[in-house]
Amino acid sequence: MQYYGTRSLLTLLVLGMTVFIGYRVVNHMQTRSQGTTSVTIEEQQGADAWIQGFTYRQTRSGSTKWVVNANQAKVFDKEHVAKLQTVQVRLFDGEFQNEQLQITAEEGVMNTSSNDFELVSKNEKTVMTFESGYQVFSDRLTWNEQARQIHTTDQVTIKGDGLIITGTGLEGDVDKNEFHLLKNVRAEVVSP
Repeated sequence: MQYYGTRSLLTLLVLGMTVFIGYRVVNHMQTRSQGTTSVTIEEQQGADAWIQGFTYRQTRSGSTKWVVNANQAKVFDKEHVAKLQTVQVRLFDGEFQNEQLQITAEEGVMNTSSNDFELVSKNEKTVMTFESGYQVFSDRLTWNEQARQIHTTDQVTIKGDGLIITGTGLEGDVDKNEFHLLKNVRAEVVSP
């Protein structure tokens, strides 16, 4: 009689463990599918590579000049193009490897041959944040690698140190740390 009681207890224990393991596996699969983005065949079409967690680093003489991070990238080798989603660019000064500025944008297109890129935001603004705390907001920014300059022809808003400056168009030389609004410039002092 004790043999059947022990056997029944062990059977119940095995069944309970099976249900528990099955629950954990299903729960884990649901959590993983919610946390990752699935890529459809149409989205992959034409791309030579589809990369989740894309990082591209530009270096000179062993020093990092800038780093581009994106949640997703479609890379087209023949065209030398990477189309990026949810982008962060960090630019560094050459001497001390300090981060000069950070740019965030919803999407971007990068020329992998010239290392030029264009960043665009449709819902939120593309934002440049300088180490000094100043922020530049625009819909679109273009980076020219050879000149190491940032450019836009769109509306621009600059905020920092109690100032709000607006204008149309911006040209900036990162190495000289000089930025110029091109036209329709207006400044407003804001109290903290």
